[in-house]
Amino acid sequence: MAGVRIVFMDVDGVLTLERSSWGYVHEALGVGEEARRHVRDFIEGRIDYVEWMRRDTQLWVKASGGRLHRSMLERIVSGIPIDGEARGLVSWLRGRGVRVVLVSAGVELLVERVAREVGADAWVAPRLAFDEEGYLVPGGVPVVTPTGPQGKGAVVRRLASMHGVSVEETAFIGDSEWDREAFEAVGHPIAYKPESPRILEWVECAAFSMRGLRRSLEDLLHRGACARRVYR
Repeated sequence: MAGVRIVFMDVDGVLTLERSSWGYVHEALGVGEEARRHVRDFIEGRIDYVEWMRRDTQLWVKASGGRLHRSMLERIVSGIPIDGEARGLVSWLRGRGVRVVLVSAGVELLVERVAREVGADAWVAPRLAFDEEGYLVPGGVPVVTPTGPQGKGAVVRRLASMHGVSVEETAFIGDSEWDREAFEAVGHPIAYKPESPRILEWVECAAFSMRGLRRSLEDLLHRGACARRVYR
């Protein structure tokens, strides 16, 4: 197969049917309104990603009466459905010698579960912190962030380099404006059910169904490029 050796994939809204795993947990715990203020603070530059992560996880602990066990958080994110065709797509790619790596700023416990269930080669996501008894500690380690030194673009470039793969041999599949740096970091950026028209300016092509996404990847593997701008 020509062209691509690693396909990087976002998770929320791409392999799952939920656009935001963080938002899902916020709503499940009844702190959605407060969490949206944190988003605005981050976007407007009043806090960095480390503080955003700390504030959000603090909300979860507070909403849970001061203690939130890992098992409860796992139970919450287990309610997020994985696209029924995702495993088949990943299996098809791996069967053609293409590595599949999930790069997500979503909730770690969900990303880990999705990687396991779809059969991805590897995954990276912000790490949550738990004490020795398994209770969530506010904060965590921002292994992946929307922008900056730990942004998806930087992470994708580092991972490609670690595997000895050139930029031209990589693809990234994402759905949101938060994915812009990752789109710009790879040879073949693909939007999947893009959340805004603006995203189409940053990608080689866009797919609006899992079937369309597979067709775009077939063209990428056989032709070295998307054969059309839009795959339905």
